[in-house]
Amino acid sequence: MDLQELLTLNVYVVLMTFARVGAAFAFMPGIGSRAVPARARLLFAFWVAVVISPLAGPLFPPQPADAPSLLVGIGYEVTVGLFFALFAQVMLAGIQTAGSIIAYLSSMANAFTADPLSGAQSAVTGNLLMQVALVLLFATGMDHLMIQAVFESYTLFPPGGVLPVGDMSEFFANALNDSFVIAMQMSAPFLVVAICLQIALGLLNKLMPQLPVFFVAMPVQIAIALLLLTLALPSMMMVFLAYFETGLEAFLNP
Repeated sequence: MDLQELLTLNVYVVLMTFARVGAAFAFMPGIGSRAVPARARLLFAFWVAVVISPLAGPLFPPQPADAPSLLVGIGYEVTVGLFFALFAQVMLAGIQTAGSIIAYLSSMANAFTADPLSGAQSAVTGNLLMQVALVLLFATGMDHLMIQAVFESYTLFPPGGVLPVGDMSEFFANALNDSFVIAMQMSAPFLVVAICLQIALGLLNKLMPQLPVFFVAMPVQIAIALLLLTLALPSMMMVFLAYFETGLEAFLNP
């Protein structure tokens, strides 16, 4: 984009585009992390809005003549941006849920640590899986796919339209369900091993009532879980990346 094209940009279109892109980038996985300075997020969102505004410009209705109509339009754009960002966060929450399930199944639920990205307290395995997932999202170019999905959202939600609240609610409910399903699928090996181990410990307790099963089982559970995590981590990440990409395709292929 040269200087002449930059000077001829429609300020109204750039403002409306920035409302949607800025709202999406404020909560988008990785980009919307609290570890990223707010100024950097705003600058990056504004740059993306300027780049895509010439392409999105023909989709926008004429500039409203009064301030209330303009505020309604901005509210529409912000709502769509937040909807996309929260949908991406729900998909990412699946791996955090899987990490919490693994922690409870492996006697590591007491080792809660602060997540450096969100600041919330979560299981150590959840933090590990979250960090690995975010690194892979950027390493595999999935961040570019998220930015493309934000632009393609103009096809699903044309500017100046009416928000399909019912469809959005149903879509979000399905996303929550799919996030929990993928969490159960990723933690399924640990669930099977935990059930077998608990059965074995129950039989051992019946055979040797004087044995302190709890103190004997905890290090065994942790060791088995760490070994299984080492073996299953590549497959878990492949499943998550495929799930995340499939979720974004809902915006790429309307």
